[in-house]
Amino acid sequence: KKMEKLIISAVSIGLVVICLKFIFANYKKGERTYLTEGMCIGMCLGVLIFRPFNFNLDLGMSLGMLVGETIGNLIKKK
Repeated sequence: KKMEKLIISAVSIGLVVICLKFIFANYKKGERTYLTEGMCIGMCLGVLIFRPFNFNLDLGMSLGMLVGETIGNLIKKK
């Protein structure tokens, strides 16, 4: 049980670092992106993915929101 928690925290910290690198590398002031839409969709998908495995639901929401924000930041609006 303790090893499972350690692995989940290590993976989530790594995911946060990778997402933040992508967000800060692609951020341009005044540029329109799908950041907020990605956050909303990512939060919903995080709940859907984490819920069946009985993981911590708030961890799923926050990681899903961060991944959705990263993907939405990479897609530019026209």
